[in-house]
Amino acid sequence: MLLAPEEPVKLPFEARDFGMYVGFLAVWAYLGVLGRGRAKGMPPAPILLTLVLFVGVMGFDGLNAFAYDLHKNAPAIPYLYEPRLQLRLATGLLTGIAFAGILTPIVNYALWRANDNRPIIATWKQLGGALIVALALYIVNETRLGILLYPVSIVSSASVVILVSLINLVFLTSLFRKEGLAASWFDALNPFAAGVFFALIELGVLSLMRYAVLGTTILP
Repeated sequence: MLLAPEEPVKLPFEARDFGMYVGFLAVWAYLGVLGRGRAKGMPPAPILLTLVLFVGVMGFDGLNAFAYDLHKNAPAIPYLYEPRLQLRLATGLLTGIAFAGILTPIVNYALWRANDNRPIIATWKQLGGALIVALALYIVNETRLGILLYPVSIVSSASVVILVSLINLVFLTSLFRKEGLAASWFDALNPFAAGVFFALIELGVLSLMRYAVLGTTILP
């Protein structure tokens, strides 16, 4: 059981979602380790374009997967390649990097008082470090070790709540005109807690809507 589960276990999220959410959380932590956790500047144009391309690659893979599903019932609909979980995971992780590189400066602008206008990802070396973090997550996921099932499930679920909470934080601070007031992590607790509160409501409503439409049906 420690090395491999005795029976297949369904995790909270499929591979692409795991990549996006956990990838974001891990790269966000990586940027904090680099001392850029409160940077408010967007990456330089070439790096920003690369991040947008990462999202585009995931979108392309998703469209191909959708076409593949349609092809099963309508053979006239073409698709380029058979979807693979490894590609879903890889493109999700790339999008997680993009979320960290694009969303984090927006969150920092909304939250922090200090004017740290450095780019959140300033060099290709820093982007390369983010890719290494994503690669490590890919390897961890592909090991399929039973001992990692619970940690992976917990981190996956937490990463969704954190990402949605940060997006809510941006909207709430903007709505109430409270941008850039936090000088310390203690000051950041209230806006983040508000973001978490609404995130739990939003995710709960979405879960109820899904249950109302699909019941306990497991999507492929």
